[in-house]
Amino acid sequence: MLLNDMLMRIISWGECKAEVRALVLEGSYAKEEGVDDLSDLDINIWFEGALTFGQGTQWLEAIGAVLIETPLTMTTPAGEVLTQLVIFENGVKVDFSFWPVEMLEKPFPYYEKLQVLVDKDDYAKKINCCITKSEKLPLPEARFQKLVNEFWFELHYVAKFLKRGEIWFVQGIQAGIRENYFLPLFEECARIEGVKTSFSGRKIEKWLPSVFVKRLPCLFAGYDVADGWQVMWEEIALFEEVSLFVARNRDFDLPVAKIEGMKALLKQIQEA
Repeated sequence: MLLNDMLMRIISWGECKAEVRALVLEGSYAKEEGVDDLSDLDINIWFEGALTFGQGTQWLEAIGAVLIETPLTMTTPAGEVLTQLVIFENGVKVDFSFWPVEMLEKPFPYYEKLQVLVDKDDYAKKINCCITKSEKLPLPEARFQKLVNEFWFELHYVAKFLKRGEIWFVQGIQAGIRENYFLPLFEECARIEGVKTSFSGRKIEKWLPSVFVKRLPCLFAGYDVADGWQVMWEEIALFEEVSLFVARNRDFDLPVAKIEGMKALLKQIQEA
């Protein structure tokens, strides 16, 4: 398996590099969940002294031939950390991040699960102090009400810009609606059912109640105004069902009068 071969190369490089004091594997490969030939490797390089690698491709030659790479900065609970995303010519993608060992003096919540690959100074105990539970608490009612309220404001934009024929702009709004309003409620539905979710909607077909899974296609419109209107009304129906499911199970109130008023307004915009 290419991933295993690449992992061995990275470990060999880290063991030979004096500045590298520890290598940590995180992400799906460390969790041993949903790993396949297309999975990435998420490698944390704990180093001391000046960072002499992490830019360009020369330092990567000992690991493999690089097809494309890009440096980024990642925000973590311990502060900003430099990263380098690399796709090697063999197709394996590795996300490297570079962590000064000084950060371990004040352990911080970061890892959900990890595997220590290299540990030259017995840092494993400190690194393991950075593991945090990925426990998600039930959705508070205030957050639920905010989601419901803002959803209807976003639908108002959808209707206005559909009426103006601005399909591109509407598609962007709809992507935000799926991520910011549907996804939190979908996750709450799964939580109510006692099912563990995945981040960013990954594997949603496996954890979302099947009654809603079969309705997911209605959230994706073609590049067409008429299809946009049809999708808008279908997503309204789905949102009402999902929010009602959550409200009933969590004993939340729904602003029924406002919802009916907004539906009437959207219909008026469409037919004007």
